[in-house]
Amino acid sequence: MLKIRALFGCFFIALIASCATIDNATQPKPVPQTPVIQEDSGEDVARHLTSRYADVRTNCGTDSQPAFLCSGVMIRGTSSNPTYHVWNNSPASIAKGGVSFSYLRADSTFNKLAYEYTNGFIFNAYFYANTSLHPEIFCFFPIDAGTSLRADNGCGEFPGFAGSGPCHLQNVTTAAQFWTHYNAHSSSRHSYQCGFDVTDNRNSLAGPAFAAGVGAMKLMGAESFNEQNEFIVDAWKDNLGKTLPLEAFFYLDGSDGKTVAQRNQQDLWTTDGRWIPIISIRLSRNAGESTTFQYLPGDQTETMPPVSPNK
Repeated sequence: MLKIRALFGCFFIALIASCATIDNATQPKPVPQTPVIQEDSGEDVARHLTSRYADVRTNCGTDSQPAFLCSGVMIRGTSSNPTYHVWNNSPASIAKGGVSFSYLRADSTFNKLAYEYTNGFIFNAYFYANTSLHPEIFCFFPIDAGTSLRADNGCGEFPGFAGSGPCHLQNVTTAAQFWTHYNAHSSSRHSYQCGFDVTDNRNSLAGPAFAAGVGAMKLMGAESFNEQNEFIVDAWKDNLGKTLPLEAFFYLDGSDGKTVAQRNQQDLWTTDGRWIPIISIRLSRNAGESTTFQYLPGDQTETMPPVSPNK
């Protein structure tokens, strides 16, 4: 499980609690946001996604807190298969021990999902999912890396391509060094690319590693925009719909994915009694356009539960 190394000091005076965080003078505080739990409205979720998408911070306060912990959108496209719960892992993910996501942010945009998927689910940023399970995030590839064939949960070397293992083991620690390494094997650059290790045990090296990966996307230009990046997340056990940091199901605007997203929403409610909204996403059509996130009441198949009186 990914440990979030934030230091909180809480002081209670006259039964009124207040909490102060250690601030880093060079980094803004995480975007104010209540944890997205069952009682949050769909409008809240769309607002949170829009806010995190626009937040292009370098890290979440320290180098040991990579930016994905508090900013950006962790998104996973999924197929249409009514025979299993979509939040459970696919056979391919189980086989490699890692689950593929992509990272969507204003400085990490792309115009399509893997395999041309049109629906899927979104994980909340871990800073705002305090009561949920946090599957560890292993590595980040600036562009799709064919991870089903890679060793070490999908983060290791691509078979037959020496030097395609973790970036820091290839002496690649910056975006510029990645770009040089990436172009050294022009006929198979995706396979030859290295992945940035962002595991928790890298401590203060994890944040800069992820920032380098995001920076590498900018160097790729149109190539990056036309193909999604790839996160590898530790594979979790099945039937954890109640505890996974699920924030929303989604479909791509103008696609046929809405019907599947509706089925997934209904399935989670029926199976685990948990409501999360369906969000309509419009991916950027060009590098200068923002991705948008919209909650539409008419898309929902289940009624949002009433807000808790204690909230």
